[in-house]
Amino acid sequence: MPNKHLPIFRIQDFDAQTRREQYFYLNYFANHLREHQFIQKPHKHNFYIVLLLTSGSGTHTIDFKTYTVQLRIVYFLSPGQVHSWQLTPDADGYIIFFTSEFYLWGHPQNKLYSFPFFNALLHRPLLQVTEAEEVQLSEIIRSMAREHVGKQLRKEDIIRNYLDILLILLTRMYHAQNPEDQASSGELLQLQNLENLIDRHYKAHQPVSFYAEQLHVTAKQLNESSKRTIGKTIKELIQSRVVLEAQRLLVHSSLTITQVAAELGYFDNSYFSRFFKKHAGQTPEQFRSDHQ
Repeated sequence: MPNKHLPIFRIQDFDAQTRREQYFYLNYFANHLREHQFIQKPHKHNFYIVLLLTSGSGTHTIDFKTYTVQLRIVYFLSPGQVHSWQLTPDADGYIIFFTSEFYLWGHPQNKLYSFPFFNALLHRPLLQVTEAEEVQLSEIIRSMAREHVGKQLRKEDIIRNYLDILLILLTRMYHAQNPEDQASSGELLQLQNLENLIDRHYKAHQPVSFYAEQLHVTAKQLNESSKRTIGKTIKELIQSRVVLEAQRLLVHSSLTITQVAAELGYFDNSYFSRFFKKHAGQTPEQFRSDHQ
């Protein structure tokens, strides 16, 4: 197992003794940190996360990009991303976990794809909100929390509706601050489908034609759409995914450099090292040394 040192937490790992089949989780962030101290080290999740910070400072690292923690920042994480944080003791706010199965009950399968902050290809995992926006978001979260701890009839439906409103409001705020990221709903859907395809097939399939065929467009159309919306070609996206996985394996596994290269389909160590240095700015050895 190449990722044997990198835990992948399921939503059932949080409050698992009392809610074994729960696919939604909400807590004050300070309580969450205190109750689940095992999350301090880098780890993955198999669910979506929305984190609103209302106090504290520090850093939050998501897939080797480190962000300064400030008041009234919302962080978004999608399944499979690696993250960790270094926070001051006064860090607080609200943290929400939910699975796609929970949210999409009664919604079309592509609904989650309409939220730009859950598309890692756009590289915008955070949102700074105003004081008034924080109040608005907090009111919805507190209403959600009251349903979450209660035992009223069809409480999951109420929570799901509040969650939908929360994500729509966050999308409005996101677009107001990032007008350059406003891809059309069709482009967002294509980007999310492309991201999923690359995530599953980047080791085995390098040609752009493979992804174009899967998305029922031409390679030229797919490249043009990608360059227009995120400024990168499909080849660059695939290479970025290879480099990211190499970084994860170098830092979070005990594999040798040769084994990391082989895991990614590179059987010429010299070529792999040149490729990695070209895209990461360091040799594999230097990157591992700097992050351990």
